[in-house]
Amino acid sequence: MKDFKNFEDTLILNVDDDEFNQELASAVFDEYDRINVIQADNGEEALKLLETEAIDLILLDLMMPKMNGFETLKYLKSNAEYRDIPVVVVTSKEEEKRKTYQLGADDFISKPFNPEELKLRVYNHLRIKKFSELLSEIEEEDSSSSSNLSHLKEAIEIAIGSQKKLLEKLGNIAHENSHENGSSDTYASKRIGEYAKVMAKLNGLNSKEIDNLYYSMSIYDIGLLRVPKEDRANPNSKAFKAYPLLGLDILEELEETTLIKMAKEVILTHQENWDGSGYPHGIKGESIPLYGRIAAIVNYFDELTTSRIYSPETISSMEALDIIKRERGIKFDPALVTLFADNFERFRDIKDRFS
Repeated sequence: MKDFKNFEDTLILNVDDDEFNQELASAVFDEYDRINVIQADNGEEALKLLETEAIDLILLDLMMPKMNGFETLKYLKSNAEYRDIPVVVVTSKEEEKRKTYQLGADDFISKPFNPEELKLRVYNHLRIKKFSELLSEIEEEDSSSSSNLSHLKEAIEIAIGSQKKLLEKLGNIAHENSHENGSSDTYASKRIGEYAKVMAKLNGLNSKEIDNLYYSMSIYDIGLLRVPKEDRANPNSKAFKAYPLLGLDILEELEETTLIKMAKEVILTHQENWDGSGYPHGIKGESIPLYGRIAAIVNYFDELTTSRIYSPETISSMEALDIIKRERGIKFDPALVTLFADNFERFRDIKDRFS
């Protein structure tokens, strides 16, 4: 697992009263200079260590004296200071797995554990933890900075290599709009992905294409995160209209899987119009890839019916349908408008469920 060498200094807390298991957990990571394992014999010792050590991941046995694993896990996941630390529970009993899952366990490994399996599970959870840290940095940093571009690339790479659903979290940052009460549109990626999935099925795309399009819609407007904040509210500005090309730049140098290839098409062409009046290249008609034409219509429907930074006013789903019909052959592929209108109730249902 040579990829461990790419991690920064990492501290794992192994909570287990068995000396052999303590030694085994330490030995598994001996070859990695930047990964250290510290030990606690029970939950009480673990909590004391957490007060002074910056722990990145916890391996947790269940049967221990003083404070057992169940009590420890319950405390960790109810405490704002510690709840985001990944906890891998060491157990092979299904009943214990169910109980600890309900308490918030992030993963399980059977006892005695296989060293290679432990490495894999720890690696995956460290990657996901790193992803969460990157999201926080992306939200705070200057959109034009080189670190912002680097962090966006790394976040996408981690999501695709670990859990594609993480792309939804990244996408929500890009296309969410904070409302006046400070809440965010946490269903944005899910909602837009579901719209695209319906359109993809209606167009007879295969299951792999449907899946890739769903996740492409999580990052189709990722380029907005490279647009200066003061320009994001002005969709007619030159800076705003650069976002498809900025989004494409984020995906450059990433391994070109079928998902990345489709995402590039969607990012680059979802603002192109059927009559050639769109951007960034002004292509028209069937020169616009089908994936981009699908993204265009579902993006517009969502833009009309959901408040966004650059489009805070919303209208009803029926009003949005009327506007989309009027844009047949202008903004949108006429055939796709027909499919959308004929199956409109399916899109309205998605809107109602994920708003």
